[in-house]
Amino acid sequence: MNAFTLVFGALVALYVWGWWRSKRHGRGWPLWRLIIFVGGALAIIAVMSPPSMQWAHRDFRGHMAVHLVAGMIAPLGLVMAAPISLALKNVPAHWGRRWVGFVSLAPVRVLSHPVTAALLNVGGMMVLYLTDLYATMLHSPGFALWLHWHFIIAGCLFTWAIAGPDPAPKRPALEWRFGVLVVSMAAHAMLSKWMYRFHLPASMPLDQVQQGAELMFYAGELPEALLVYLLARQWVRSRYRETATVAPRTSTTPR
Repeated sequence: MNAFTLVFGALVALYVWGWWRSKRHGRGWPLWRLIIFVGGALAIIAVMSPPSMQWAHRDFRGHMAVHLVAGMIAPLGLVMAAPISLALKNVPAHWGRRWVGFVSLAPVRVLSHPVTAALLNVGGMMVLYLTDLYATMLHSPGFALWLHWHFIIAGCLFTWAIAGPDPAPKRPALEWRFGVLVVSMAAHAMLSKWMYRFHLPASMPLDQVQQGAELMFYAGELPEALLVYLLARQWVRSRYRETATVAPRTSTTPR
């Protein structure tokens, strides 16, 4: 049993306990959120298991499949399950105030800003695949472990910064987040094309790199499309709330 199994197994247990406790006290919590959280955690446990990691170590296509699941697909389930909101429903009110105070701190606001999150996410991939760091990772288990955690955390941070449902005071406007998302999507696509065209990382066989780049380009579109949909839905809801707020005022205006 590795660290990923222990950490995400514990997170699943905590989430299930919070869901059960909320339901027991009549507060309720959507079942679909429980399902996507458990699914995201189990996906990370699966791709970080020894067989998957051995495949990823010797085959770039396996590495890319692991990266896509752990860094892009699973974070969608983990973040959109709103684990912080569920936790705040099961703790005293002062913990909620502490969370608001924590995310309002300047360093946290900078770290969770969409631009910073995009740099850590897509920028991290560029540094890994366009330099000799990938070859270094293959010969350094400790560095490889750090990189896996980096991409999981960066993926979750980016998803939360762009469209996360958990409370985040002073979050940038929807239009700003959508712009960052579009730029990051373009950068992700450009990176995969560079990898395919210029054989990067050069330490792996050309056919593996090209097939891995294709997997990155095409399979990466799914989580990105889901983020676009989530942002569009948030924008529609915000416009609906604005319309609903203005309507009563206009209806009472004397003719």
